[in-house]
Amino acid sequence: MIDTKFVGEWKYLNKAFFEISEERAEKACLELALFLRMLDDEQRISEYHRQEGSPTCGRLVMKDSSEKALTFRDVANKVIHCLRLEWSFPKEDEPQLICHSRDKEKWVRAEVDIVGFASFCGQLMS
Repeated sequence: MIDTKFVGEWKYLNKAFFEISEERAEKACLELALFLRMLDDEQRISEYHRQEGSPTCGRLVMKDSSEKALTFRDVANKVIHCLRLEWSFPKEDEPQLICHSRDKEKWVRAEVDIVGFASFCGQLMS
C-alpha cells in the first residue's frame, strides 16, 4: 500500500506504521510473558498441566532439528530470554510470534501459535 499510494520518502509514516507499533507489540509480549511466568511461579499452573496434559502453544525447534511442543511456560521463558522477536503469518488467520535464540541455547527458535496461546490465556479467566 505504501509503495503504491505514497511516492517519495515518508520516513515518519513508516515509523508510525511499522516501527512504533512493532515496538509496542514486542513490549506487550514481554510484559505478558513476565506476568505469566510470575503467575505460574505463584499458582503452579504448569505443574497442574504436567499432571493433566499440557495444552500446546506452538513448537520449539532444537539445534538438532528435532521439535518439541511449546507449553505456556516455555512461551514465557522463550520470550523473556530470546535474542529477538519476529512476527510471521504463514497462513491466513494463523499468526505466529517467532522467538530467535541466542547462540548458546540448545534451541534455534520457538514458534508461538498466537491463537493457541490466546486460547490458553483466555482459559485462565474461567
